[in-house]
Amino acid sequence: MYKRNRPILPTWLTLALSVAFVLSGVSVSAFMFLTADAALNHPLNPLEQAAQQAAGTALPPLVQVGPAPLATLPPGQPTPTLFPTTEPWEGNDRVTILLMGIDRRPGEPFISRTDTMMLISMDPVAKTISMLSVPRDLYVVIPGRGRDRINTAFVYGSVGNNPAAGAALAMQTVQYNLGVPINHYVLVDFQAVIQAIDTIGGIDVDVPFTIDDPNYPTMDYGIERLFIPAGRQHLDGTTALKYARTRHPDNDFGRASRQQQVILAVRAKVLSLGLGQLLLQAPALYQQLGEGIRTDLSLEQMLRLAQTAGEIPSENIRNEVLDTNYVVDYQTDAGARVLILVNEKAAPLIQELFYQE
Repeated sequence: MYKRNRPILPTWLTLALSVAFVLSGVSVSAFMFLTADAALNHPLNPLEQAAQQAAGTALPPLVQVGPAPLATLPPGQPTPTLFPTTEPWEGNDRVTILLMGIDRRPGEPFISRTDTMMLISMDPVAKTISMLSVPRDLYVVIPGRGRDRINTAFVYGSVGNNPAAGAALAMQTVQYNLGVPINHYVLVDFQAVIQAIDTIGGIDVDVPFTIDDPNYPTMDYGIERLFIPAGRQHLDGTTALKYARTRHPDNDFGRASRQQQVILAVRAKVLSLGLGQLLLQAPALYQQLGEGIRTDLSLEQMLRLAQTAGEIPSENIRNEVLDTNYVVDYQTDAGARVLILVNEKAAPLIQELFYQE
């Protein structure tokens, strides 16, 4: 049993850090129940009309932003949306954050593909939180770059070793293709996740089935066996990261679900330890983990978000994954296997998660 005065992270920051649990490369698995004809006959996302439908509103004014000129876009390609806002949060409006996990080993540069992408949106008036995991292989329009996998947007924008520019392009890409306005971003790497979980003394997770992965990828690019029995398990930072990174027991969509399960377990642990005293430790703890975190949120903003998030009942948190209910398998002209969003199916979900009050 852990003492209540143990220093840990604020709720929202810990929530953000936990998204990196799916940091490993999300290779495309076999997408069952889908036929090749159905995928090939489906129009490529996004269409401007479909994007507006998903948003439930007209797209914001189009402006030129990002590292590449719009002239590089093929004729007929959409242009970027308005740059995501970074205005101070006043505590009454919905705020949406793009959490991105960086597949970064110790000693490697911070710039890497964002193999974890999740939208977390909080409505302080309705007292709700929505979470949506976006698959890395979603084939989208990247402003100024044309079509590619969504997880490459951060790398394209980070030219010149500029993570902030990369995050901006990633936000624009998600915002345009899913129709969800994004206010801020948080980038985290492996080590920050491990430290965050260990700082709170580990988490308790109900493992639905035994995890037996003989080919789990290690930090030194080797493999090892990962075995976690079914049932309620107490996981330290290293094991929690492995639990949500592994995909061999099922598929990428199962891994996304485990990632969200871990995030909710972190939130539950933080709240059980008491939020008030924990916020006092935030500045020192944030400084300790700063090497593995990049964000446009100020510490003051994170503290306000943490306090508000702590007041939202668990039953008002909805978490979803863009899985085979919303995407189809597709092969590009170059032979790459990617995913295409089924707009008419995804639009109602996006409306419910990010627009209903």
